Amino acid sequence: MKRTTALESTIALRALSRASIRGVIVRAGSRDAAKTARWVAALTAALLSACATTPPPAPPTAPPRPGEVPAPTNPTTPASPPAPALGFFSRIKAPDTVAPALRLQGRGVQVFRCEPRGTGYSWVFRLPEADLVDASGKAVIRHGANFSFEHADGSRLLGTIVDFDDAPDTNNLRWLLMSARSFGQGALTGVTYVQRVNTIGGMPPAKCEASQQNKLLRVDFSADFVFYKPR
Repeated sequence: MKRTTALESTIALRALSRASIRGVIVRAGSRDAAKTARWVAALTAALLSACATTPPPAPPTAPPRPGEVPAPTNPTTPASPPAPALGFFSRIKAPDTVAPALRLQGRGVQVFRCEPRGTGYSWVFRLPEADLVDASGKAVIRHGANFSFEHADGSRLLGTIVDFDDAPDTNNLRWLLMSARSFGQGALTGVTYVQRVNTIGGMPPAKCEASQQNKLLRVDFSADFVFYKPR
């Protein structure tokens, strides 16, 4: 079936209008006929205005060519990760001048060595060994000695402990606030603070024995790490 265009509809309406007006005047030839003709003319003008203001249908979108990635229909800006919930008197709140830029979960071990302390021996912290994973479970950062963070894209951080909060359960690692210096270009560029929160595990036994001197102990732990950049 042939589709009628807006132009063809306009021409047909105009012709119908002229024919209708002539027919009314010829048949009646009176004041009522003239009044009716004006009514028909007004109705025709309204129909023509509607035709003129109705936009033509949008052309169909061409399918993407092989290898071409279609543009998103509703692009959105990724939301910033939430800051951790901390107590009113927490000592590890990040400054107001920074905002969370990245939040990852860390899983690994805390490494301790049995060393003499006072009259006995204790497990002394040496370094963390952990992978920080994103929401899909992919490891993207390696956390290691000197509170370092190395991203898969080559950017790095060196952290320095600023303060700590005891974990709600003292059997878990303390929560930390670290200042950071960044190196290289990538996801960690510009990060100035890191928090370690929501810790589980990671604490060694209180004491070790003389027979264990210089032995290493690896204790499993997990935690959330929040990376901050200037606002």
